[in-house]
Amino acid sequence: MKLKLHSLPEAVEAVRQYCEQQHIPPEGCNRIHLVCEELIVNLLNYTGSENFNLSLNPVGISTEIIISYHGEKFNPVVSLKPEQKSLEEMEYGGLGLVLVNSLASKIEYRYHQKQSENVIKVIL
Repeated sequence: MKLKLHSLPEAVEAVRQYCEQQHIPPEGCNRIHLVCEELIVNLLNYTGSENFNLSLNPVGISTEIIISYHGEKFNPVVSLKPEQKSLEEMEYGGLGLVLVNSLASKIEYRYHQKQSENVIKVIL
């Protein structure tokens, strides 16, 4: 798969356009935006990847967010469960994934030979 070089501002604009096209209310759009931003920032910071592809798809009353990239493994599901500390005890950087987990109705992770794909469904 050929990945497009996206910047975070381009991803934010893609979310805005998707929400407008799908007539998603502001609170739903904010949820989608937060999930995308947290996952993209984390994968850019921790996987060595500079390229990613963002896909937003309506699925019933939900939105499926697919973020694909080439790079080291970054499994947001495993990252959420290390020691289950309280929010006050968590180290900087872990709160974003807690936020993603609280907003997403389902998180799937697949990794295939240096190509990672995070699939997140957000209930609107």
